Amino acid sequence: MRRPVMAKPVKREPKKPYTKPTLTVYGTVRELTHANGPHGQRDGGIRNRQRTRV
Repeated sequence: MRRPVMAKPVKREPKKPYTKPTLTVYGTVRELTHANGPHGQRDGGIRNRQRTRV
């Protein structure tokens, strides 16, 4: 049979006060997606994709 033991109080750091979420703007969608591909091509995927399976 176990003897009841007084549990030690757990020291916790105080909670941080609530801060409002902030929105970071890096530019418009057009600015962010224009000419981001390799060699200055538009970021639209691979052109003339060769299929290896039918």
